Amino acid sequence: MSALPIQLAVNLMEYWILLLLMQDVCAAHIRISRRNVIVFSLISLFVTTPAALFETDTSFLFSMPVSIAVTVLLFSKKKLSDLLRFFPAVAIYFTLTIVPEALLDELIPASHIEVVVHEYDSTVVSLATDVILFILLLLLRYLLHKYQITLHFRVKEILGSIALFFFAFIDVILVMWVSRSHFGLAQYCLYLTIFIGAFLVSTGYFLYSLFESRIRISRQTMVESEMEYLRLQLDSLQDVKENEEQIKKMRHDLASHLAVMNSLCEDGNYDEIRKYAKQLSHDTAYSGGKILTGNQIADLVAGSKMKTAKEHGIEFAFEGSLENLSNMTAPDICGLLSNAYDNALEACLAKKHAYIRTKVSTTRNYTVIQIINSVEQRVPIRSNRIATTKADKKAHGCGIEIMKQIAQKYHGSCTVSCSDTEFELKITLLK
Repeated sequence: MSALPIQLAVNLMEYWILLLLMQDVCAAHIRISRRNVIVFSLISLFVTTPAALFETDTSFLFSMPVSIAVTVLLFSKKKLSDLLRFFPAVAIYFTLTIVPEALLDELIPASHIEVVVHEYDSTVVSLATDVILFILLLLLRYLLHKYQITLHFRVKEILGSIALFFFAFIDVILVMWVSRSHFGLAQYCLYLTIFIGAFLVSTGYFLYSLFESRIRISRQTMVESEMEYLRLQLDSLQDVKENEEQIKKMRHDLASHLAVMNSLCEDGNYDEIRKYAKQLSHDTAYSGGKILTGNQIADLVAGSKMKTAKEHGIEFAFEGSLENLSNMTAPDICGLLSNAYDNALEACLAKKHAYIRTKVSTTRNYTVIQIINSVEQRVPIRSNRIATTKADKKAHGCGIEIMKQIAQKYHGSCTVSCSDTEFELKITLLK
């Protein structure tokens, strides 16, 4: 009985390890907030306390899934899918803790050092791996929240983590077979090198593939932003060329127009002069619709997106000035605004009475850009993230994440919200 507090503390730590793995790694939808942390901990203690009193491994193995299941059913938006995410979380936990502990215990029996505190019995390696993994997951959650990064596993990666666990489990069995067989020293070392090397290589490759794919997608999106900036520059040069041709034509026809108006003036046909001047003003009006935002790069982006919006019958309005973005690089401005307007345009396509409205407000310390577009129904948002509706989820769905990274680069933030009729993107940038 005196070991009960220690056992409950260890159970609570393992409960939170599994919960954080499900939420931050396996893309669960559990509402983890500061208030809910206490509630979750009470749920775990309430369910695992009877198991600790019985002091049997079977009751413990039963109580941990039950406590996780109760948490998911009470605080998850997608209950069934989140319950299934418990299995990859367990696979990751066992691969990173139980498997290395079993290998170390089999190869170096002296590492199996018992820790007995008030009748609580465990090993140094077991406690150390749990504590290290718990600290790493807390640090990971802090970094993900601070830099607004998404680490969620995709379906292939979840299946890969489960496959890695089974591979590691088989590898442990093979190592146990080698260590307990009567092989010669050379053959013993060869088998151990193969099996342990296979575990290390497979685990290393799995972790490498996770980071490599995300780095590659991030670089790809940044390259696309730079390509978009170059395309906008070309479009701008084309607009300048068209304007020059229009001005040349106006200059060429100006003498003829003045002669006609002078003739009408001599005849006293002032009403005809007004009609002629009105028609002339309409014919020679600039049709480019350029928006003056106060920033040359922002002008290119907003002007191009406004042209696209008008082609699809979407109302486009811009209010405010972006002259305070002079400290941002051209690709960053382009990436920030292009992704924002592309998402808004995609949401407004094929919709009647659609609109995109931009409002910029500035103070001494920061600039706030609000881009609002109409929607037909509320878009689900969780943890300041929305799910992509595109088929290729691996290549798409990164627009908002890229905007968050750019805003974070300039000590700002990027948040989204949605009502039944409007979706709002709010970008805050410090000066």
